[in-house]
Amino acid sequence: MILSRLLFQQRVIPKRTLFLYSRSYHAILRKKNLVRRMINGAAIVSLSTTITVGIGGTLLYKTNEQFRHVINALERSMIAGTVGIKVALDYHHTLSNQYEDEKSYEVAKSACHQRCAKRVLVAIQRLGGVYVKLGQHISVMQYLLPNEWCQTMRVLQDQCDPTSPEDIRALFLSDLNMPIEEVFDEFEWTPLGVASLAQVHRARLSEKSTQLLKDNQQDGWIDKEYRWVAVKLQHPYLDEYCQLDMDTVSFIFEIIKRVFPNFGFDWFAEEMRESIPKELDFVHETQNARRVEANFAEERSRHNTPLVIPKVLWAKRRIMCMEFIHGSRIDDLDYMKKYNINPKEVSAELTRVFSEMIFLHGFVHCDPHPGNVFIRPAKHPKSSKHNFDLVLLDHGLYRELSTELRLNYAHLWTSLINADEEGIREYSYRVGGTDIYQLFACMLTGREWDKISQSDLNSTREVAEVGRMSEGALTYLTEVTNILGKLPRPVLLLLKTNDLLRHVDEKLNKVADDRITYVIMGTYCSKAAWLDTKNYIFEKMRSAGFTFKLLKQLICAWWQYNSLAYALWLYHFGTRWAEKLNLTKKKHDNINNR
Repeated sequence: MILSRLLFQQRVIPKRTLFLYSRSYHAILRKKNLVRRMINGAAIVSLSTTITVGIGGTLLYKTNEQFRHVINALERSMIAGTVGIKVALDYHHTLSNQYEDEKSYEVAKSACHQRCAKRVLVAIQRLGGVYVKLGQHISVMQYLLPNEWCQTMRVLQDQCDPTSPEDIRALFLSDLNMPIEEVFDEFEWTPLGVASLAQVHRARLSEKSTQLLKDNQQDGWIDKEYRWVAVKLQHPYLDEYCQLDMDTVSFIFEIIKRVFPNFGFDWFAEEMRESIPKELDFVHETQNARRVEANFAEERSRHNTPLVIPKVLWAKRRIMCMEFIHGSRIDDLDYMKKYNINPKEVSAELTRVFSEMIFLHGFVHCDPHPGNVFIRPAKHPKSSKHNFDLVLLDHGLYRELSTELRLNYAHLWTSLINADEEGIREYSYRVGGTDIYQLFACMLTGREWDKISQSDLNSTREVAEVGRMSEGALTYLTEVTNILGKLPRPVLLLLKTNDLLRHVDEKLNKVADDRITYVIMGTYCSKAAWLDTKNYIFEKMRSAGFTFKLLKQLICAWWQYNSLAYALWLYHFGTRWAEKLNLTKKKHDNINNR
């Protein structure tokens, strides 16, 4: 204003012009002040809103269960989605680069496999539950995935985070309506083992619990003095996040399917939705355990099998109390050496048990990884044919095979063992609905076609062969996913079962010539075919009468089964005598050396 007066007095600017200038100046000043006040107000409102939302969100998170669930759900989904995007971008960047030669490309691709597998492993370990089951499944998919992925995920078979004591106490109160101290006199808080869905503790039954079992006549096998049992507890957080995690995995797979139409792994999400709810119901698991025990009851009564199924005292949906059994994992060679147990015999008996399940009973344990199969010195060595017991644990995941599928699967394996290409072609279509029988045979056996066609399944798988199988799976990825998409659900889990059993078998049998895995399998396949043919022919004879053609079919089926059974007996007889002769020779050499 002083400047305007001065200019007016000196007549530099006309009075009217100065008046208009003054009004414009004040208008601009008012606008600036208004903008400044608006900015300050917005800042205050934003700060107040942030503080309010922060405090309110924190209070809601601490006090409102539903709000906390939504926040945690968003966080879990974000972790899974972010890792998926990072993996996709890493592969896109690596595979689209230009390399000097093939070797450089292979090195870069292997490094990318390792990086991505590690990223996914870290996310899985953070999220737990359903995602660990996903990782465990990946770890045995050597017929399909690069070795870097399978090896990285293998740690998930044994390493999972345990549930806290506080959550265990809360679980007993919510599911049994009583504190844990009323059920057990002692409870070892350090778990014996922790899996993706549950963990197992050792505990000592209280007098009250023992009396209840006695009243219900369920105490026949309990050690009256010590009363130790195994207690299986489901991780409580699974109730909250299991459905969400399955939905998230399904959503991720669906998005990948839309972006990559040839992506054929949407079956995995469907299989997970069917399997996991059953695994989370310990009452259902108890029913499975009792059924498989009944299936082997005759063999047990004749002492023909070392199989042991732990007795279940009682089971709720999330808590199960069962017989406690001392022992060690089936791949613990030091334990076997300590108790003079022959690993080759253990491998042979494991093959017998699962061959009988698959080819005769059609009711199959589909998760036989080493943590679920224990070995111990025979509890009744005088009556047992073996000096060990084979203890089968975790009966949550079973599949039932229809009679048609069971017999077709037996014929397929007979063809694979005998290198019968025409039989492989026919029964690959019957079992898997695929004409790409050579690739399906490789997926089923974990061997290259050259080994299958030469009837060389008993030979040791070299590291180089495993690597070629993984590379081949990537080369024929579209064909592999098409096969997997067509397979009946039970066959998908049989693939997993085959891989797990193969892993154990290779661990226990270091010398290829000593392996009789496929001889045993062939015996049970032939027995399944023999029993089916016998029933069919007897039925025909009852309805149409006796014919020499039917008699010929009966004799052929009988001979095919019994010739393998006799060959197996002779093999065992010769092996035992060879071992005795070797021991005698070693003793003789030791005496001479002295």
